[in-house]
Amino acid sequence: MSARKKSFSNKTISPRSLSDFLAQVRLFFTSHGYFEVMTPISSSHLIPESYLDFFQTRLQLPDGQEALLYLTPSPELWHKRLLAKYKTSIFEISPRFRNGDVGKLHKPEFLLLEWYKVGASIFETMEETEKLIREVLDQEKIVYQGKKVSLRSPFERLSMTEAFREYLNCSDFFNLSNLKQLGHRVGLTFPEGIRWEDLFNLVYVSEIEPKLGMGKPTFIYNFPAQFAPLAKESAADSRFKERFELFMSGVELADGYSELTDSKKQKEEFEKEVELLKKQGKKVPRLDWEFVEVVGRMPRSSGVALGLERLLMLKYDLDDIHQLSLF
Repeated sequence: MSARKKSFSNKTISPRSLSDFLAQVRLFFTSHGYFEVMTPISSSHLIPESYLDFFQTRLQLPDGQEALLYLTPSPELWHKRLLAKYKTSIFEISPRFRNGDVGKLHKPEFLLLEWYKVGASIFETMEETEKLIREVLDQEKIVYQGKKVSLRSPFERLSMTEAFREYLNCSDFFNLSNLKQLGHRVGLTFPEGIRWEDLFNLVYVSEIEPKLGMGKPTFIYNFPAQFAPLAKESAADSRFKERFELFMSGVELADGYSELTDSKKQKEEFEKEVELLKKQGKKVPRLDWEFVEVVGRMPRSSGVALGLERLLMLKYDLDDIHQLSLF
């Protein structure tokens, strides 16, 4: 640990810089009609999400019994209750948790900005996200790890279909045989019996993500339905969901989507995620089935989760998220 701290001593941020940055984020949202909220970090139930691992702990009760609690990876299960009840746009800045995520871009405890815009489409939310980035960074370009990224409007927008065509010359990634041929062509190693979902994710993460956001930030949108269980289906093609990710210089900054507001479909998505967790041999958390009913009372809205520490990395040209620690 001491060696790591020493290597970071010449390049980090100050408490004043962090405070000013967070004040700018809050000012953006309050000036655009949002209300700031505070929600619990722990919960007795979770939303099933097969792509991540969670922390759990135990609460000591006065009678000597224990209650199982989870550290939430997102405030989503609380925010959607607020949306259903108050039907107004909200945002929150809070620490959240994911188990097993450690690396230059990952910390098990991280600072998350999450917001929901009532009445907004996914494209309107992308526009607002672009405005947020430009106002908070407050410069025409950044240089990250020697690479220039222009922040002039508009940011690039690519559908998933366009990205596969542009970067991999692939026009049909839903066909497993085609995807296997593509994987072999680009030199990926994978078992012959791999599931389509796993191979798609492998190709996307290794061959497309690193190319996104070079020269200017890139929104990639319309994800295969299997990768967005909480998002609304695309009206144009039910194979896709209205989800986007934002990249700058190959770094994923934000994940957003048009919110699913159909309780029946949400229940089906929950059940699919539970089966995936079981197939992967992962723990199935105590599920928040009340959440399924809640989404049916939500107004039309779009939501975004943005990693503030990653945005700070880009702003201050830091190559490791751990450099942002004040300790």
